[in-house]
Amino acid sequence: MSGIVIVGAGQAGATLAETLRSKGYEGPVTLIGAENDPPYERPPLSKAYLLGEMARERLYLRPEAIYAEKDISLRLGQPVTALDTAARTVTVGGEALGFDQLALTTGSVPNRLPAAIGGDLIGVYTVRTLADIDRLKPLFERNARVLVVGGGYIGLEAAAVAAKLCLQVTGVEMAERILGRVAAPETADVIREAHLSHGVDLREGIGLTRLVDTDGRVTGAVLSDGSEVGVDFVIVGTGIRPDTRLAEVAGIACEDGIVVDDMGRTSAEGVWAAGDCTSFPYKGGRLRLESVQNAIDQAQAVAANMLGAETP
Repeated sequence: MSGIVIVGAGQAGATLAETLRSKGYEGPVTLIGAENDPPYERPPLSKAYLLGEMARERLYLRPEAIYAEKDISLRLGQPVTALDTAARTVTVGGEALGFDQLALTTGSVPNRLPAAIGGDLIGVYTVRTLADIDRLKPLFERNARVLVVGGGYIGLEAAAVAAKLCLQVTGVEMAERILGRVAAPETADVIREAHLSHGVDLREGIGLTRLVDTDGRVTGAVLSDGSEVGVDFVIVGTGIRPDTRLAEVAGIACEDGIVVDDMGRTSAEGVWAAGDCTSFPYKGGRLRLESVQNAIDQAQAVAANMLGAETP
């Protein structure tokens, strides 16, 4: 099979596939995702879905049947293990799949704690995928002790849900204040007060030194001020980074993301990229945006350019 292959079944990948069809492309479109679920919204994961207020199917961007109706071949639960830009093939489930053009919409992956300080212990979780939340949900029991590492939006949302469900929540942020990179001090003040009023033990200017374990399962944490806290599990919310792993191994230029030009083309002929994983030209430099709207806008533009629009 040739045609257009899209690697990464998130917001950008799904938008790109549908845009190709809406603009009249009639060739094969294959959308490949490493996760088992069809493309879904990530923002509600750490809020409504974790609280049990949103059904799984409501997260989906489209009912799965829509992709078949639009003749978009979904290959889910099948990570791409290799990309050969010269041969124009990707390897999926041991099968070499050919393409005429390829779009990389691989998104971002969560930062993890180093193994040296306990990042690989049982009971240490990230919050990025549906599978992550499904693993976490059974742990959200009344009076369970959770340490949230990171004072960005993801960590604070998880802390708020945990407090609402009556867990004992300790949050640490090594920077001077929460939301230091993404919100004004006044906004941070309001959010801090809301967390404190709901019983979250929020510690700013304090980082994690190491996790403590018993037989490989996390049981506590030593903090940078010398204090120790007992925990039943840990949520790591220390940000995300662009998923450039496939592109890098394939020899595609990457610099804080997959480097694209103003059309969305990468350094490899016939290979494009869109969404969180990209670094694109902006005011004489390069910019990477982690947002739903950018993923949609960029995917729509790249789809048009793959069909010859040549529009930045």
